[in-house]
Amino acid sequence: MGRHSRGVAADCSRGGDAINRPHIPTLHFGLNSSPRSLKWFSVLKKRLFTAIKILIVLVVCGWVGWELSKSWGKIQQVQWTPDYLLLTLSGICYIVAYIPAAIYWRYAMKTLGQKPGLYETFRAYYIGHLGKYVPGKAMVMVIRSGLLNHERTKISAAAASVFVETMTMMAVGGFVAASVLALWFRHHEHVVAHASWLTFITLGFLCCTVLPILPPVFHFAAKKLKKFRIELEGLSFKTLAVGWMLNVPVWLMLGISLWLTMTGLGFGMNNESIITELSFCTLAISGSIVVGFASMLPGGFGSRELALMYLLTLFFTTHPIEGTDPKVIALIIVTVHRILSILSELTVSALLSWKPT
Repeated sequence: MGRHSRGVAADCSRGGDAINRPHIPTLHFGLNSSPRSLKWFSVLKKRLFTAIKILIVLVVCGWVGWELSKSWGKIQQVQWTPDYLLLTLSGICYIVAYIPAAIYWRYAMKTLGQKPGLYETFRAYYIGHLGKYVPGKAMVMVIRSGLLNHERTKISAAAASVFVETMTMMAVGGFVAASVLALWFRHHEHVVAHASWLTFITLGFLCCTVLPILPPVFHFAAKKLKKFRIELEGLSFKTLAVGWMLNVPVWLMLGISLWLTMTGLGFGMNNESIITELSFCTLAISGSIVVGFASMLPGGFGSRELALMYLLTLFFTTHPIEGTDPKVIALIIVTVHRILSILSELTVSALLSWKPT
């Protein structure tokens, strides 16, 4: 057999169609599939997203500064006398509101077979709140799981339970906001002018927060998160039900915190019942925090303020305070409440920084 015949026989043994197979040129666009190139592309993508988020935060900071400078004259004209006792109570209420959420996080870890201590759970939970001011949401998970005793709690289980606790809390917040929105706004004639916006917000709350923790979607997410798959699949419907029951008081207390801020600044509604005021504050704070979470911006900065300002401006337009601009009132409340929440988180984190030996 000649050399050419042996080559043909070899080609046929490898697949039989090598002779008639056309040559297809390979196009290269500067990136190949080598591990080094893929790693470089991954790092570039992360840095690009981080840069975009920082740019958005800077734009929002500029917008807030512009709004404050533009409204400064009107702010000085507003007759408001801060009640520092009520403002202090607002900050305390803001911190106390998260106690049921911390309890649920510990409960979720225990259902996964972990044994976290009570103090270390609260310590990790509250200090972990500071991680939300870092771009992305992963730092909260890193801080909380890292502060636990790893002899009693696996890092993977702790991180998985943070995911469950956070998504459950946001789902309950979206549901509370949508429910109060439907019950409260239907009694006001001004709702007609804002029907499209309110419908969009309501559907957005329900879709973006309730859907992720529905069992089919939740188990799909568990399969995608291969690192936490075993832990997530160990959760039951009872775990999620307990989470819903414990997180409803969280949003009610956060609503009371906003109400204390509003009242402490002298912007209480004299012609309305306290139930109406508290209902609106619960709607406003739950809606704005959920929007801030969905934006993926550090601490929800900017998006949370925009949502809260929109709802507060709408409310004070329908319930005007004589001689004041609703937008200016909203700007004052939003700014003060954000400052109070940050100061409260820093204070409790400092107090819990002590670690018992």
